[in-house]
Amino acid sequence: MWFGMHLDIAWQTREMKKNIKISGKLLKRLSYYHYYLRQLEKRNRDYVSNERLASDMGLDIDQVREDLENLHESLSVSDIHSVKNLLNIVEAYLGHDQVNTAVIAGAGNLGRALLNYPGFRLYGLDILAIFDGDEHVVGTKVGEKEVFPVDRLEELTDRLKVQIGIITTPPEPAQQIADMMIASGIRGIWNFTQARIKVAKGVECRNTSLYTDYLWLSQKLQRPVGQEIINKQ
Repeated sequence: MWFGMHLDIAWQTREMKKNIKISGKLLKRLSYYHYYLRQLEKRNRDYVSNERLASDMGLDIDQVREDLENLHESLSVSDIHSVKNLLNIVEAYLGHDQVNTAVIAGAGNLGRALLNYPGFRLYGLDILAIFDGDEHVVGTKVGEKEVFPVDRLEELTDRLKVQIGIITTPPEPAQQIADMMIASGIRGIWNFTQARIKVAKGVECRNTSLYTDYLWLSQKLQRPVGQEIINKQ
């Protein structure tokens, strides 16, 4: 009965999510909630309070209450929650029970590291293939996956109905690679290059620049304590 209630609430959460516009800040906090709850589950903790969530995660207690109420109205009834129930709700909201497929363009060190990262599978991301434009790299293996030539990207991603394209190439070909991905039906681009990619309406693009993040941190360390740098995506 308890397990069935978990499933019912998780289903309700997925249905509610369709009509709610989630902010970037809340989405980031939910990823932290998810990791924290996973750790509690591994330690066989059955319950967690709002106070403990706020204390351990460095959040204001009112922020925790607001976040949980936004996830599901049942979470506003009590300040103590079942870890399993809360984890199910967070995962349903984040879509971890729905697998997204992806391909990587760029079989350099970063592309290979992303392909080999086991955590993506846990979070519902299945990377099906990796591509590169270097003839010396094409045909080699990354783990168990063969590196395909980039000129087969459109053909294979269209055939596999891939949803997400991950770009780890040098900046120069990034826009062309993105255009090829979008032409094949991909509707989500995860760009790890320094290039600012332009996408059509209806296509989502997330820029993750290690270089930019490093520069932000470097500048932060050089400034006097208390002088803030505006951190905007």
